[in-house]
Amino acid sequence: MEPFLRDEDPVDALRSLPEPARRMFLTLCCINENDRYTYVVGDAADELAVLSEHGLVEVEGRQLRLHPGAVAAGRAMAEFADSRFHVANQLAAIEDQQGNHARAVELKAEALGLAYAAGEPHEISKQHHDFAVLLSRVGNGSARVLAHYFAAAAIAVRTDAPTSRDEIEMLAMFAFAFGLPERMSLNDDICALAEEVEGVRLWDLLERLPQRAPDDLSQLVTRAMERAHETMRDWSPLMTAVVLQAEGDRTHADQLEAELAGLEQNPGAVPMAQAFRRILAGERGPELLTGLGMLPFGMVSKILATLRERAGS
Repeated sequence: MEPFLRDEDPVDALRSLPEPARRMFLTLCCINENDRYTYVVGDAADELAVLSEHGLVEVEGRQLRLHPGAVAAGRAMAEFADSRFHVANQLAAIEDQQGNHARAVELKAEALGLAYAAGEPHEISKQHHDFAVLLSRVGNGSARVLAHYFAAAAIAVRTDAPTSRDEIEMLAMFAFAFGLPERMSLNDDICALAEEVEGVRLWDLLERLPQRAPDDLSQLVTRAMERAHETMRDWSPLMTAVVLQAEGDRTHADQLEAELAGLEQNPGAVPMAQAFRRILAGERGPELLTGLGMLPFGMVSKILATLRERAGS
């Protein structure tokens, strides 16, 4: 490997890189040397090509080596708030891909706190959403997951963000899968849980953002519940068909088989279809819910509850 940009200070040289390549290098500096190839090669080909052109990385076999003269500079830059934010985000994604969900949550919590320090509401809303997704890997229907989905939606609504509809949809899917508390205090419940993450100041942020309707947050809950009821209506025919056939009624077996086969054509719906087939094969245990997203979790849990109720257990 050629000496690292001999006439430039390492920090200046790293800052001159295109932003995606710079962030990738800072992330590589924070990853164990033995894990670098596994974590990033193939997922960041363009960034690695830029770094290679600058003599900052070298890939040989299944080893990815960094230029030793730039590592210290990279680690120092990673301590700046903006760089720490992006590094924490990238490391969280890497840990999540590797199945290290608890570690991913820790890193995403750091990114969320840093987003509050930067103060941009749209980014804060996105970080709450992403944190809820990661937190659901370890907590599923917990109140903390709900708090962060609600935070993402509330901020999006008050800033009239283009993501408002999507955030309300996520809140609706949570309501469909797990329900919402009968009484839910913004300050005592939502904000208190969200602010367990260091650096999060949700109540202060919502107080600063313009209130577009006197009861905008109550309307948010109403809209989410209406969408959850729509979801129930949309999927009730399929859930009913699974219940009836699981009980031995094969009147609509061909139609149900066609619907399940159709679901299996969509990679995202395969776990749901597989859970339905396991129910039809006689399984009834809670393990059917393991690893399911909110929509299939809600459907499978409702089917199991209906089967138990109709069986008198």
